[in-house]
Amino acid sequence: MFSQNFISIFNSMQEIEERLKDEPAQTEKEALLHRLLGLRNSMDQCVKYWLQFEEKMNKLQKEYNFCLPDELPEGFLQDIELRNMEKESINAPEYTFYQENNAGTRSLLKLESEQGMDSFRKGLGFWDLSMLKEAAKEFEKVIKLEPNFIFGHFCLGLAYSQLGLHEQALSKLRLVKALTLDPHLNTFVHNAIGNIYAIEKKYTEALNEFILSVEEDPHFHIGYFNLGAIYFNLGRYADSATAFEKAKTALPDDWEVCYNLGRAYTMKGEYIKALQNFKKALAINPAEIKILFEMGVLYEYLGDRKNASHCFGRIIKNAY
Repeated sequence: MFSQNFISIFNSMQEIEERLKDEPAQTEKEALLHRLLGLRNSMDQCVKYWLQFEEKMNKLQKEYNFCLPDELPEGFLQDIELRNMEKESINAPEYTFYQENNAGTRSLLKLESEQGMDSFRKGLGFWDLSMLKEAAKEFEKVIKLEPNFIFGHFCLGLAYSQLGLHEQALSKLRLVKALTLDPHLNTFVHNAIGNIYAIEKKYTEALNEFILSVEEDPHFHIGYFNLGAIYFNLGRYADSATAFEKAKTALPDDWEVCYNLGRAYTMKGEYIKALQNFKKALAINPAEIKILFEMGVLYEYLGDRKNASHCFGRIIKNAY
């Protein structure tokens, strides 16, 4: 029942986005924005009821002396990291992480207090609403209450990163990297640190982190995409193509993967492979001007003026 309501809301948002892409007249645009405002108000009400629900749940547990298990939705980790990079991704089923200690026994790192659980839930809720400052404040409360909760430090590091607070983010992410032996979590920690270095144009440092991320998990396709981008920026085009090919194995219908693979092959001088990937990217996303531009430049370089003219003509047409 509830999922259908949310599906309806997101379908409405998709419909509005498609209309906005067509650059509607001002009157229609205002009507679309009014609809968006109504959808936001609906979601705000959901958050309000969710918070009331959690407060009531905590009260019941305290009053009647029981404790319900706390679990993250399956796939939550992947959802968080995917939002972080426009091309980014985490899979963890619960609040709890297990870690091998030096004695070889398993130590359990988990939320112990109701206050910590409450703040963590609120932090996740604010994150889903892209209210990053509010999310960071809640995660700060969590780690202040329970400094041994490693995942709280990780979430706070991601929030700081999204807010552009890179030094604070790196401090938290390095702490997680030092404390956890969980290879899955380490994969995403290395990736998150690599993203920060990439934004700061510290490409060698970023490269090292992305290499570590795929060493932790050889199936981590986001890491291969990021590796491809870093190698390209470093002028290592053969390595870039290899990395993008690995990303393409997992994401064969992603236009950005095909587009970037085409650029890498162009710089390698493998023009047929470059065109094949540009054409696939364009088939997936025919409105993307930068694909047409790369194809036009490549056709011009190859002396195929007819196809070059066709690509540039489509760019001009799309611009009006």
